[in-house]
Amino acid sequence: MKSSDIADAAEKLTGQRSHMSQAIRLMAGGALVGHAVTLQLAKDENVSAMALGLAVIRVIEAAPASSVLVMAVEEGSDFAAFGTTLAVLMKVRNLAGLVVDGSVRDVADLRQIQFPTFARGLVPGSAGGHYKLASVNQPITCGGLEVAPGALIVGDEDGVAVVPEAREADIIALGAKAQAEEAELLKRIRAAGSYLELLAAGTRD
Repeated sequence: MKSSDIADAAEKLTGQRSHMSQAIRLMAGGALVGHAVTLQLAKDENVSAMALGLAVIRVIEAAPASSVLVMAVEEGSDFAAFGTTLAVLMKVRNLAGLVVDGSVRDVADLRQIQFPTFARGLVPGSAGGHYKLASVNQPITCGGLEVAPGALIVGDEDGVAVVPEAREADIIALGAKAQAEEAELLKRIRAAGSYLELLAAGTRD
């Protein structure tokens, strides 16, 4: 399942852009597929440094296996909302990965453990003591796209596509059809050595 096929299929069926902006990119690990558990982080300079970490840990330990944590961070590029500890916890609990509209840290560790992590950027400083967990499993905006809890998240090196839960089966079927058609087309291009000749042959047929 490729993010490009899913994004195109979702846009065709919903009439709306269904991929996050290019600012949300793969930082570590590989592709991910799973249903969203959404979190909103809000700025708060009056919370303890441990409060945010413990709140997120509670969400992780309550999340179903194969979930994707999708996190929106208010003005979140200057502090890291995710690092090694949360990644190891998510991995041992069989969560599929993280998408954060903000920054992460410990990228060498994240790459070493191969935990799928998508984010805007990297910074060394922690969000602990600067942010609070404002909501869990409420609609959020991540990468310029509204993400509802339970939405299917498909991420790879191209970026992140979001599938509305109500249209998931139809979108996956259309995306699979597009992928199969592309595979057949590529096979024919390699055999013919020309795309234009295939178009002409199709017109004659």
